[in-house]
Amino acid sequence: MQGKEEQRTIILKLDDGEELFESLRNAIQKFNIKSGFVQAGIGMLKDIEIGYFDGHKYHTKHLEKPHELVSLQGSISTKDEIIIHLHCSLAGENHELIGGHLISGKVCIVNEILIKKFENVLLGRVLNPSTGLKELTVE
Repeated sequence: MQGKEEQRTIILKLDDGEELFESLRNAIQKFNIKSGFVQAGIGMLKDIEIGYFDGHKYHTKHLEKPHELVSLQGSISTKDEIIIHLHCSLAGENHELIGGHLISGKVCIVNEILIKKFENVLLGRVLNPSTGLKELTVE
């Protein structure tokens, strides 16, 4: 992972084979991110697991073949625990898009990711019993 910060904006370059979430956790430590938002991400992923929440549970799909990472966005909260909540759009060799909640993935060739770091906003997650989801809190 390579990265640089300027005016609370972090640009990351992730290399082939890196676990995306592990690399983001490393960036959280390296750049002392307490709260942030993944504003953009492009590149390619492989060994991907995405999910769709139907209002009660997640339905997951595993994509073994590499897919273009067309877009990546989400939140980073570290209040009580580090939670990286990401959604993505992916394109396969047929150029059709598939997307959803990103559960896991490995960098294939390269990823370029832009993170906005918040200084005066603290994001957290609290379990909402009625949805079964850890929902965003903003302080």
